[in-house]
Amino acid sequence: MSNIKAPNGYGSITKLSGNRRRPWMVRITTGKVVDFERQKSWQKQTVLGYYASQKEAILALAEYNANPYSLDKATTTIGDIWKLIQDKVNVSENRRKVYKSVYKKYISPIENYKVREVHADLLQSVIDSTGHGYSTQSNVRSVLNHIFDHGVISGIIDRNYMEYVKLESQEIQLKRDLYTADEIQNIWDHVGQPEYDLTLLLLYHGTRITEMRELPKEDINLIENTLTIRQAKNEWSKRVIPIHDKMRPIIERLMQTDSKRLTTVTKNQYEHFASTVLHHKGYDARHTFASKANELGIPKLTIQRLMGHKPESVLEQTYIHLKMEELADSLNTIKYLE
Repeated sequence: MSNIKAPNGYGSITKLSGNRRRPWMVRITTGKVVDFERQKSWQKQTVLGYYASQKEAILALAEYNANPYSLDKATTTIGDIWKLIQDKVNVSENRRKVYKSVYKKYISPIENYKVREVHADLLQSVIDSTGHGYSTQSNVRSVLNHIFDHGVISGIIDRNYMEYVKLESQEIQLKRDLYTADEIQNIWDHVGQPEYDLTLLLLYHGTRITEMRELPKEDINLIENTLTIRQAKNEWSKRVIPIHDKMRPIIERLMQTDSKRLTTVTKNQYEHFASTVLHHKGYDARHTFASKANELGIPKLTIQRLMGHKPESVLEQTYIHLKMEELADSLNTIKYLE
């Protein structure tokens, strides 16, 4: 067991011996114990939590000292944890707004429940009561996962019961109408019109609508032939991808406009256009891209890198690096028309 020294009253960090998933124990000073008979006193310490790395432990102790909160684990509520973590969850600002909205609408009714008293059946009822499909349920699950993961890390609870909660079938909810070759030819026939241009950019790059619609021109490198996606839903979605050869002329033309962004099409404008003119949902283009890439035999890891999805294995996440040339070669095999 090893200790990291800290100022008096600040707390302590100890690395526990043995093979542990979270070996770094953080304790904070919660008062003073006085023995009047022996005329001695010492600091009373309470465990703040257990962490996987020394860096996480130091950060947790620093955050606690900057903003102390109640450590009464027996009475800590869902709302208590959410107040603590809502602005610290590692997601984009847009995603954070979604999470806060989801919490207020679907989770706040149970925010006074003590975390230790919540089990899978209650969590399942929260998911089921949304009245919506997979997408909304997935956001609710994400927020609850953050809350109960923090409960586990802080030693308030032993396990996150969200692992037992089921969502409405993703297979049903994610069933999309893919673009046909005739439909894509029709879009090409209208190239030069903003909404049609955006649809082609989505079809040939596979990005999320917001990623392409809000792409700043400063993140487009025509020399290196790349797009840098910074406004993303999470860290894995932040990426650099090649420009598809067929999209190069469109992007070069759009770069000549006065707008700071590649396109001036608004969210509502595009959603209305997709549904009324193209008779598709906005994300059908992304699903068409993924389906075509899979049909062409592009490796799964390459598709994940291009689309900003987190790879499943640690090996893929950490040790396999794809060169931009490899991504470009794969991307340019995406062809919808003969």
